[in-house]
Amino acid sequence: MEFQYGIPSQATFGHGVVKKVGEVLSELEATKVLFVCDEGVKKAGIVDKVQTYMEEKNVAIVPYSNVVPNPPETVLDEGADLAKKEQVEAVVAVGGGSSIDTAKALNILITNPTPINQYDGINNIKNPTKPLIAIPTTSGTGSEVTSITVITDTKQKKKMVIGGRHCGADIALVDPELTMGLPPTITAATGMDALTHGIESYVSNFASVPSDVNGLKAIELISNNIVEAYQNGNNVEARTNMLLGSMLAGYAFNSALLGLVHAIAHPLSVYCGLPHGVANASTLSYAMAFNARDENVQKLYRDIGRSMGVQVDGLSDVDAAYKTLEAIKSLSDQVQIPTLSEAGVKREQFDVLAEATLNEEISIMANPTKVTKEDVLEILDLAYLGSDIQDIKYLQSTVK
Repeated sequence: MEFQYGIPSQATFGHGVVKKVGEVLSELEATKVLFVCDEGVKKAGIVDKVQTYMEEKNVAIVPYSNVVPNPPETVLDEGADLAKKEQVEAVVAVGGGSSIDTAKALNILITNPTPINQYDGINNIKNPTKPLIAIPTTSGTGSEVTSITVITDTKQKKKMVIGGRHCGADIALVDPELTMGLPPTITAATGMDALTHGIESYVSNFASVPSDVNGLKAIELISNNIVEAYQNGNNVEARTNMLLGSMLAGYAFNSALLGLVHAIAHPLSVYCGLPHGVANASTLSYAMAFNARDENVQKLYRDIGRSMGVQVDGLSDVDAAYKTLEAIKSLSDQVQIPTLSEAGVKREQFDVLAEATLNEEISIMANPTKVTKEDVLEILDLAYLGSDIQDIKYLQSTVK
C-alpha cells in the first residue's frame, strides 16, 4: 500500500471560533491584511463582525470585494496589485468557495508573476505566498482546507484547477454560526456540492484509507442533514453537521481528487453560467449511474448507501447501487435541484459541453471508469430531462 495524503490548513472548528481571527493574525505578526469577500457576505453583516475582531487587535484592513461566482482570471490582477501596493502582510478570505478561491489565486500573484493561467495544474507555483486565513460561510467547497483553487480562464473557456504547494490556506476558522440562515437555494447547491466531493473522492482512482474515512463520514453527515438545513436554516445541529461534512469532504478530495461529475460540471458553469453546486447536483446521480456499470464501483456504492442509512444489506451489488442512487436522486428532489432544462441549458450546447468535459484531464483521470463523448452526451440528456433512476440503462445492463 502506498499513498500521499496532506492538508495545507490548520483548521479550528467550532461555534464562535471566528472571534479568534485577530488573535491568529497577531500570532502571525500581521498588522495589515487584504480582506477578500463578496457583496452577499457584506450585506449579511458577517464582514462587519469579522473586521471588528481584527480591529480589536489593531490590524489594518485593505478591503477587496470584487468577487463573483465561478471566479474568472480577470478579477485577480487588480486584487494582487492592490495587495502589493498596500504592502499587506497576510490575506483573509470570508465567504463561500468563490471568495476563498479568489483569495488563493490572487495570493499566488502577490508573490509570483502574472498571469494566473501559467499555474494551471499541480505544483506549478514556485514562490511561497503570504499567510492566508480562510473563513467559510457556506457548507460547500471545502476550499478552506484544500490546496486547490478553481479559476475560470475566460479566453480558453475552461476552469483551471490550480493546486499543490503554495496554494492552500494556512489557517481555516470554520464556524457554523456563520452559516446560520443561509438561503435555501444556496444551502441546497453548496450542500450537494459537498456531498459530490465525498462521493467522488470515495470512488476515485486515487482514493486512500484516510480519504475514504473522511469521505464516508462526510457523506453520512451531509446526507442526513441537508434536507433539514434546507427546510430550517436556523437548525444549529443541522448547520453544524453540514459544515463539518463539507470540511471532511475537503479533506477527502484534496488528495483523492474528483471525477466525472466535476468534469461535466465545470463546462456547465463556463458555457451555461450554472452555479457550481447546481451543475454538480443536477448531473450527480446520472454520472454515478454511468460509473455503476463497473462491478467494483457497485461495491463502493454499497458503502456509500450504508453511510447514508440506506438498507443495502442482503442485496446484490447492483441492487445496492440502485438503492443508493435512488437515495441520492431523492435528496436532490427534496432540496429542489433543477434539471438542466429548468436551469436554462440548451440541447444545442451538449456537443461543446461533451467535448469540454473530456478536456477536464484531472477529473477524467481520477474517475473510476473510462468515458467517451457519447457517454457524456447521454448523461447530459438524462440530466436535462431529470430522468428517473429506474429508466437508466447503465444499471439494467449490469444485471446478470
